[in-house]
Amino acid sequence: MEEQNNIDNHEHDDASIKSTNYDTDCVMDYSSEFTTHEIFKSREAMIQWTRNVGKKNGIMVVIKRSEVGRDGKRARIFFGCERGGKYEKIKKKDNQKDLKSRITGTKKCGCPFKLKGQKLDTHSDWMLKVMCGVHNHPIAKHLEGHSFAGRLTVEETSILVDMSKNMVRPKDILVTLKKKDSFNVSTMKSIYNARQRYEVIEMAGRSQMQQLLSKLSEHNYIEWHMCYDNTDIVKDLFWAHPKSIELLRSFPSVLLMDYTYKVNKYHLPLFDIIGVTSTDMTFNVAYTYLSSEWEDSYTWALDRLRGLMDNDFLPRVIVTDRELALMNAIEKIFPRANHFLCRWHISRNIMANCKKLFAANDKWEKFIMSWNLLVLSSNEIEFIDHFKTMQRDFASFPAVMEYVTNTWLNNYKERFVSAWTDKIMHFGNLTTNRVEISHSRLKKYLSTSQGNFETSWAKIHNLLELQHTDIKASFEKSLTVVQHQFKPTEFKHIRGFISITALNITLSELKRAISIGVDRSACGCVIRQTHGLPCAHEIAEYKRECQPIPLERIDLHWKKLDLVAVTQKQKVELSCQPEFELIANRFNESSIEIQLDILKKLKEIANPGCTFLLDPEVKTRTRGRPSIKVDTSTRRDPSAFEKSLSGQESCLLNVKSNSVTTAKSKAEVKCRGRPKTKVNKSTPVKSITFIDEFPVGLQSYIHHIKDVVADGNCGFRAIADLIGLGEDGWVQVRKDLLNELYSHLDDYGKLYGPERVNELIHILSYYENWPASSDRWMTMPDMGHLIASCYNVVLFHLSSVQYLTFLPLRSEPVHILSPRNIALGYVFGNHFVEVFLTPGHPIPPITLDWGTYHHLIANGWETSYASQIQHFREIISPKVATIDRVILDN
Repeated sequence: MEEQNNIDNHEHDDASIKSTNYDTDCVMDYSSEFTTHEIFKSREAMIQWTRNVGKKNGIMVVIKRSEVGRDGKRARIFFGCERGGKYEKIKKKDNQKDLKSRITGTKKCGCPFKLKGQKLDTHSDWMLKVMCGVHNHPIAKHLEGHSFAGRLTVEETSILVDMSKNMVRPKDILVTLKKKDSFNVSTMKSIYNARQRYEVIEMAGRSQMQQLLSKLSEHNYIEWHMCYDNTDIVKDLFWAHPKSIELLRSFPSVLLMDYTYKVNKYHLPLFDIIGVTSTDMTFNVAYTYLSSEWEDSYTWALDRLRGLMDNDFLPRVIVTDRELALMNAIEKIFPRANHFLCRWHISRNIMANCKKLFAANDKWEKFIMSWNLLVLSSNEIEFIDHFKTMQRDFASFPAVMEYVTNTWLNNYKERFVSAWTDKIMHFGNLTTNRVEISHSRLKKYLSTSQGNFETSWAKIHNLLELQHTDIKASFEKSLTVVQHQFKPTEFKHIRGFISITALNITLSELKRAISIGVDRSACGCVIRQTHGLPCAHEIAEYKRECQPIPLERIDLHWKKLDLVAVTQKQKVELSCQPEFELIANRFNESSIEIQLDILKKLKEIANPGCTFLLDPEVKTRTRGRPSIKVDTSTRRDPSAFEKSLSGQESCLLNVKSNSVTTAKSKAEVKCRGRPKTKVNKSTPVKSITFIDEFPVGLQSYIHHIKDVVADGNCGFRAIADLIGLGEDGWVQVRKDLLNELYSHLDDYGKLYGPERVNELIHILSYYENWPASSDRWMTMPDMGHLIASCYNVVLFHLSSVQYLTFLPLRSEPVHILSPRNIALGYVFGNHFVEVFLTPGHPIPPITLDWGTYHHLIANGWETSYASQIQHFREIISPKVATIDRVILDN
């Protein structure tokens, strides 16, 4: 101990002498601030104390080097100033290409400040010594802008995660953190980086579509999708919240449908289906992303909707605008429903096409008043009279009369004129304004039109949860609150049993009954026919007989104040055994290709998170988007009445597969007529050589292979892409793995030994934007343990000579139906690629180091894969040697 102290003092003196070489105007000695005789109970406590003292003095203290104690040596940590060291530019080799120049800089100025933490013999105690307390630069006046000082604590990270889940904006998160801690010096960049890291952990190696289907399954959504022919690219996507389905089955009478644009980066129209509760509140039944607005797409979506409903309780009324393809689809799927056209859209289209034909504004106002009287005609005789009056008054405007007659009245008057609609129970829903309001609210929640399916779902899910909460509250209010205006005896039998909305309508009819009395002809009975509520003359009869309004005279719709589905069927015990037997028979009789396809579909049903679905390519100039200019706003596109009906609409659809081994596909849709798809396929030679790099027995289980840039970072690029960061996220992967190594240094010291740990630190500490030299390339199997544990994934490493499975060292096992699997391929002896395996693929043996060094909490990971590992051993020749540890060149 005495000899060690002498060495330490000698090092301190040397550092102090070196510090005198700097300008004395900038030399500042902080030795006294960091001198302490405190014995720290843990490594983390010492690190935290050191950093806190540094922050109080405007100094950013960082860990420069750490050593794991072995062979009688004690563990040590060397701290330094963030400005310590010297920037060394890596010289470009002769064979390296010129890279795009960029503006760079450095904070390093050779600051000699140095502290040493050393572990004591007693338990986990540590002590800290000052080796050099001198700084050769001015101390920071403000810590904002220092990346290390702006790091979030564990508590702050937890707050950020919770607020991010609730769609709080980053700037509001930062304000909240600063209010909670006045010493917080984080910046917006810190918030964005922390959010990005959380999203990477949340993705857990899944693709965007895998994450979406996992979330939908986790929250019990009903989901359907369609793909383009012979591809895994999603074409149409339908999802419905379980509570929304309960609301649909409780209130199936009226549905409103419309579509909107600019809600996703794929430019797919969003077809929205809306329902109405007994409390007059709107609920979203389902969201459907459609690749086109053709009849077959609408038919597919409505057929999915039809499958959610009880055969005995289908919609009485469906309200849409005059979309011919949608109208045809409704006729096919809901032939018994009364299909209304939105009066508001009709009015606006008449304005767009007819107003310009009137020279005088007063003449136009007279026409629109005449049109409104025509639409509100109470019976067919009145309609005929109003129409004749209109023809007489506007005979000098033949183009106007021809438009309203041929476009609307001849074919569709029964769908929007009161003379016909007032005979049908529609509960007051004659427009799609509810859908427009829903779209406006949705776009406000989405805040951008560049989101993908998964990010859009997260926001839609929150919106639906709030919507369902409000609806439940409205039910409870109708059941418990007795408004004073409903205390008269007429409401004795119905208050508390029907919604407040129905009571308000009944109250209006009660007031009408005073002047109308029991005269049925004067009453008109419109409310009875359209709302299923007592009309004025009925109420007058009840009053004459001194009887309250009977509850049985109220339509079932208004009495429904819960989410228990209305059904006449008894609960049926369902079984899937007959279907499984049919599947098994077909499986046994099919070829190997069809068997693989069946297994793939069954695996996707059992675990949606393992899907191979690919999200669509971003399209250009879809229907409803009048300009090719990319518009990132969420403002809706103009409807027909807001733009010239003669405008040209482009319907070009580009579809491209993300797989390297799958050729790029293009689907060109002509603007007139039905879309026709032309697909050109070609197989790159490179993909064939990739597949040949793997054992023959394994090749049939490889779905496809994706290449990455070969710049010395290919292994990190492949991992970044596999976990959802994108190939350009390789720098973040290096940082994450380095942080994983530092955070569990003792564990990895036992696993690799201190010398190898230092080599891994050197490999990972490279973030430059030019090709990495060979000493910075990814190595296997060492990196495998870091990757699996850092991202909590199961990593399969495949090559022509080495096959290993890496499991997380410190996390609880995930059920086999919710795997987080990624596969990394090593080809040509110097390059990494991404490998995507088919469902049910064999699994390489688990690395022996995992069995020796994993924590107790990780027990059970290996048992889930026993059968697949045995399958792997059966198809791969046992003569092929598995290398225990090699450095894989890039």
